[in-house]
Amino acid sequence: MKLRIAMMIVTVPFLLGINTLSEGYRIPFSGSLRLYLPYGAEGSCYYIQNNHASSDLFVPTKTSTEWNAFTAASKPAFIVATQCYPKSCKEIKDTLGSPADGVYTIDSDGVGGNTQYQVSCDMTTDGGGWTRIFRHNIAGGYFANTADALSKNTAAPTGNLYSVINKIGDFVANGKYRFRQTWPGYTQKNIWLQTTNPTSDVVTAGVVPIAVNLHSDYWNGLELGNGTHGPANSNQALLDGSAQRSDWWYAIGSTVAYGTPAGIPMASPVLGSNVGVSEVNLWIKEDDTVTNYNSCKAILDAGASIGNGLYTIDPGNTGTKIPVYCDMTTDGGGWTRILYHDYSVAGVFASDAEALNANSGTPLAKKYSILNRLAGFYRGGKLELRINWPGTSTKRNWWTQTSNFTTSPVAGYTAVAIESTSNFWGGLEYNGGADTLADGSVNHINWFYSVGAKTVNWGATPPGLPASEDVAGVGVGVPRVELWVK
Repeated sequence: MKLRIAMMIVTVPFLLGINTLSEGYRIPFSGSLRLYLPYGAEGSCYYIQNNHASSDLFVPTKTSTEWNAFTAASKPAFIVATQCYPKSCKEIKDTLGSPADGVYTIDSDGVGGNTQYQVSCDMTTDGGGWTRIFRHNIAGGYFANTADALSKNTAAPTGNLYSVINKIGDFVANGKYRFRQTWPGYTQKNIWLQTTNPTSDVVTAGVVPIAVNLHSDYWNGLELGNGTHGPANSNQALLDGSAQRSDWWYAIGSTVAYGTPAGIPMASPVLGSNVGVSEVNLWIKEDDTVTNYNSCKAILDAGASIGNGLYTIDPGNTGTKIPVYCDMTTDGGGWTRILYHDYSVAGVFASDAEALNANSGTPLAKKYSILNRLAGFYRGGKLELRINWPGTSTKRNWWTQTSNFTTSPVAGYTAVAIESTSNFWGGLEYNGGADTLADGSVNHINWFYSVGAKTVNWGATPPGLPASEDVAGVGVGVPRVELWVK
């Protein structure tokens, strides 16, 4: 075998097309290479150093037999092969193709750093390749303190109190961290990117929602619960998702019980404002990609929906992605909210320009519009639209039209499901006046079905946005309007 290795060293300069699994790998003299190959149940990893002064080394990898023979053989002193481990569940999945869910051994900081450790891998859900870095089931009690929650029972990845949160920095991808937070027993989950390591004493930044079901209680990714960067949660949890608040919803590393029944704070709309859950998991995957969808409908059609919530899209494929709120259940789902106006909280729009683009990076804002991106939602030459008035009526109008109502009169109007026809309804059209950006009182001076209201001075009692007499009654304003596109 020593002779075979020597021959490989001599002939390497004449080999072409190498550095692939099927052809083998070339290691330059005085060089090294980490090889993780799809041989064995968890793959086979070796860090190989070629300390020869002048000759390159060829490593055969075409078959498991060749590879195993090389790793098992006695080698000259200048060849050093050290067993290593995959860096993450994602690397295991990428290498093995379709490995099973389960416990694997990884070395997240690579060769020469900290020792390897065991983790639970989710190889099937949400694209697979997820490494669980935290599990807290209250059957095991609570963490002794926030330092305890950084690293706990690292040899027991299926235990009730398990944490390798201190390893988060090993999973960064191009300056971004991809997290998934789940609560076993509940269907809701949050998947997102952020550019800050939540164990650092900094304000959360660079949050990009991939698929976020729960977003109440000031959710904005995860951040350190205590420190100098903002309000502290009194060390009740290591991390929480109530950004820049003393609340500790979405808690990771709880040190005390919350609520009745006692548990871990999740999100108030799910169970109520004083109820805890029994378990929370945090997963990570070194992947900074954001799939390019141009609408919520595209996400739904691709099978990438996890239900109503926050997602990221690029209407019209302009190269500029934006976060949006998607309704994935009503009227067939796939609706993108393009305007939300709560006059009672946020007042009116200052101008047409603001009505076209307001808080576009904050889709849960009380005065929100991405109508400047409307042209990117056309399908087959038409816009499919829905308008409703939250908190006032369950009525909604659903229709298609060919014209862009931010610039033009109504054209190509077709009703789909219309529940309010009063006040000259006939689709949406550009208003061009001082009162509103657009309205649905077609070819009439009235501006009912207002979208982008710039005033509420139309004689309503109480003052509010003009919806319609079918919706609110005669002379009654409404506090809110929503507009959706599909």
